[in-house]
Amino acid sequence: MKKRHLIISAMVCCAVMGTPGTAMSQMSETATKEVYDFSGFVDVDLLDLFYNALQEGRNYPTEEEFAAKGILPSDIAFIRSHVRKAQILDRSDRLIQDTYEKRDLWMNIPMSMGKDGAVGQPTTNFADDVFSMWNYTNLFGSWNHGFFSAPGAWVDAAHKNGTNIMSGIKFFESWGTNSSAWNNVLSTKNSDGSFKYVKPLINCLMYFGSDGINYNWEDSGYGEENTIAFNKALYKEAEACGFDNFHLGLYTSVSGLNSYNVNSLFGNEEGRTAHTMLNYASSDFSYNMGSSVTAAETAMGTSEGLYAGVWIVSMNNRGWSRLNQSEESKRCGLCLWGEHASSRFWSYNSGADAYIAQTNYQALLERGFSGGNRNPLNRPAISNNGNEWENTDGVPGLSTFAGLASWIPERSAIQGKLPFATHFNLGNGDRYNYKGKKTAGAWYNMANQDRVPTYRWLVTEPGTLTASDKIQPEFSHDDAYTGGSCLKLTGEATATGTDIVLFKTSLISSASGAYANIAVKSGKEGNNATNLYVILKKQDGTWLEFSVGETTATTWQEKKIMLSGINQGDVIERIGLRVKGSDDNYKLYVGKLEINDNVKTVPANVQDVVVEVKEETKTSLSVKMNWKLDRSAVDRAAWDLLFNDEADVDHFEILYKNGEKGKVSEIARTTSWAAYVGDITFEGVDDEPYVGVRAVSTDLKTYSPVEWVEITRADQSALPEKKDNGNYGLSEMDPSCDGADIARAQRYVTDVTTTGAIENLNYHVDEPVEDGSQYADATDMVLKVEQGQEVTLFIKCFDTSNSYWEGEKKTDGLRYCFAGAWMDLDGSSTFAPDSLKNGGELLFRLGKIRAATPEFETEGITYTFTIPEDARPGNSRLRIVFSDAWFAGSFIPSGYHNKGFSMDFGVEIVGENEPRPLPVDTHDQGIAEEPEGLDQTPEGINNVNSEVSSFYVADNVINFINVDKAWIYSVDGGLVKYLTNPDKYSVADFANGAYIVRMQYGKVIRSGKFVK
Repeated sequence: MKKRHLIISAMVCCAVMGTPGTAMSQMSETATKEVYDFSGFVDVDLLDLFYNALQEGRNYPTEEEFAAKGILPSDIAFIRSHVRKAQILDRSDRLIQDTYEKRDLWMNIPMSMGKDGAVGQPTTNFADDVFSMWNYTNLFGSWNHGFFSAPGAWVDAAHKNGTNIMSGIKFFESWGTNSSAWNNVLSTKNSDGSFKYVKPLINCLMYFGSDGINYNWEDSGYGEENTIAFNKALYKEAEACGFDNFHLGLYTSVSGLNSYNVNSLFGNEEGRTAHTMLNYASSDFSYNMGSSVTAAETAMGTSEGLYAGVWIVSMNNRGWSRLNQSEESKRCGLCLWGEHASSRFWSYNSGADAYIAQTNYQALLERGFSGGNRNPLNRPAISNNGNEWENTDGVPGLSTFAGLASWIPERSAIQGKLPFATHFNLGNGDRYNYKGKKTAGAWYNMANQDRVPTYRWLVTEPGTLTASDKIQPEFSHDDAYTGGSCLKLTGEATATGTDIVLFKTSLISSASGAYANIAVKSGKEGNNATNLYVILKKQDGTWLEFSVGETTATTWQEKKIMLSGINQGDVIERIGLRVKGSDDNYKLYVGKLEINDNVKTVPANVQDVVVEVKEETKTSLSVKMNWKLDRSAVDRAAWDLLFNDEADVDHFEILYKNGEKGKVSEIARTTSWAAYVGDITFEGVDDEPYVGVRAVSTDLKTYSPVEWVEITRADQSALPEKKDNGNYGLSEMDPSCDGADIARAQRYVTDVTTTGAIENLNYHVDEPVEDGSQYADATDMVLKVEQGQEVTLFIKCFDTSNSYWEGEKKTDGLRYCFAGAWMDLDGSSTFAPDSLKNGGELLFRLGKIRAATPEFETEGITYTFTIPEDARPGNSRLRIVFSDAWFAGSFIPSGYHNKGFSMDFGVEIVGENEPRPLPVDTHDQGIAEEPEGLDQTPEGINNVNSEVSSFYVADNVINFINVDKAWIYSVDGGLVKYLTNPDKYSVADFANGAYIVRMQYGKVIRSGKFVK
């Protein structure tokens, strides 16, 4: 737990004790909103932990040694990756032949938003960063995580696609922290003269499964003799361990290699020192690429690992035209960096709501990588200017950019034996679908991102490399077959046809009976031709075409197609789709594409499932889970890292049922050995929740037995009612965003009033919200209005004109935000993004990009609007949102806002006019079928404890009830005490303050708080 999170928890805990009904009442006493605790992941502490294990003859600490430092298996499981980094296919047949085959791209960017161990971890926040351009990326920087703390889910996603990913970064900046203390750590030696921390560092990376460490090293400490020697020793130790993809990323203030600095920055005949990014010149690429390549090749015989960096705060005034000016410069990799807490691709993205923002984000990535036309065969001309990030005069950002594909060859790691499958999952969704029907709510988990298409998007005339624009493919969250997204095809179906070449592969059919499974949805009644074909290219260059046929209903339909012409031993080199027919308004969703044969493989069994209870109400539950497998590691046996493929596991399914004999549903899936599922909704207060995990074989049709854990409910009388938020969704501040602490102190609304309504609002507070969420639930205040009625809304924010922060005057209030308000006018429990004038539900949007609007605080906002004549009578909602104006992307009605403030009011609409129609829900309706293969194997109940763990404090003594293990954390996130089989424990010597207690009983962990 980060310090600020614990402080918030302490504030809430204190508030609950004195003020019933505050935000904390939304949880039981043995539950918590805090999902992750990475306070123990401190680089030097971890190195010492691995060093101490080494003295005991082991490469990694035991679970008990981790636990004694406050690091639980449930914490480790979310950092660890069991997905082996896939090897990429030869790039000699690259699409754009005048690129240099071995040129690589280093995306030195953050993931998601903010700097925090929890950033990028699985959540219920659908509206988050799902980076997907691994198909051009060799190295990913993990720029907003410290060493050894990058999320395992992101490592999984990178590794599936053959991308190396850093475990995190350290910053040594000329104006901030210098490197002297860290150099002292690195210089520490053993009695035999070897460096103390070389092997522990490599062991740590090999245990967790990530691929290196990353430095932003702007002082000169990287050039110290011991530091150079230490870095070289890391590479040699990695090589000795078979850790061939180890990277030490080094970004310094140096813009060119020469004979004097090449050893400290890159290496020499004695070995490699670093994978180095040449610093930019006035934010532009180095002018020394050619000479730097020559220096690298002279010193080491290669320039592999040398990158020219560029700051992507802007894509203009950059020397894109210089990247291929000589053969030497072509041999220099490229590194795009920016920024410390949010990728520029993510922060520059925008959209009127979360769905549009997600669509726009993928399109922005595609224009940045594949070129402004989203087809690498049809790229705009290379230009150093005109490459605007943000929409300009209605033209989407980067529409004129030539795309990184102009210099970087595409990458694919799809090889080996069949099968291959994708559901076109990006790693998030506003709901979790199983075979088209909803089984769970909003989710975000990069470990469920499918392998991405090799070309985004390679659309051509049939069987050629001639670009076509007849069909436009895109990822879409409009619907999903299994997961949260799918592929959407729109455009014009023609008789000659259009090819969408999705994947470059080298897949061998090792068994007979090759077939394709494809799930499609047209949304049309009756029998309708899909005009869709699965196309496969064999090694001999032959393209085979297989018709998908017709849809017979508006719902998702899965079809099995026998692949005649694919015989045992054949190699498939491309997988794609072909659209041909006659339809000027072609539209089809594709939610699954699987190529398989009759191969059969039995996966390892899941064991030791542990479930940690998070938020809990009378009718809902959130859980954090981790588990193990019953096989032993092979390739990294010395580090106890079992790769999924060694266990014949493709992925895991998270299952739920109500009661031992209840109907089973799939509620999540992942490639990690851990999962977080939020807001599991029960049928009623008497539900008996069971959650289970099973492994799915690499053959995609064989399953391990389900390991079930029964979660004994807390006392119903102590559980709160579940707050029904309908489909309006979360609207809170991103807890990890930069400036969150000062936002909690200064950015809040003090007054909201209305005039002209039947019943008006009159809201006033003098303090910020207590729980730190930056969300005020004022739905108990109801604005009653009539169809056609004119209403004036007034909003005033806390005035920071004379504010002080930690002794210094600092004006940082909501004046630096966008402001907007939405009202649900059609009764859909959602907010339509368009303005009222266009029939939408946005009342207003105010504020200026990257500028202040002081009147938000000094005068307030006064806005008069008219309730539409066709507004639907009934209960509704008014939502007001403020979000930081530095970037437009986070200003949406649902999801996390960036250091802003949001609030909800109840609304009642009355009137006799004919109401506007409810939006049509095009998702498949009804209850999802049970997952396949449940009858293959017997199932067992993992948890035999029928009691709930708890504690109470009396006379400075903690009294534990039904507790096997307990961890007590202080307000600063540090472990105070680890206890086994505790009965009582004195806290007389504890300092006054708030404490967090995590308790394990059997296979279930619960949390509690107390204040001394």
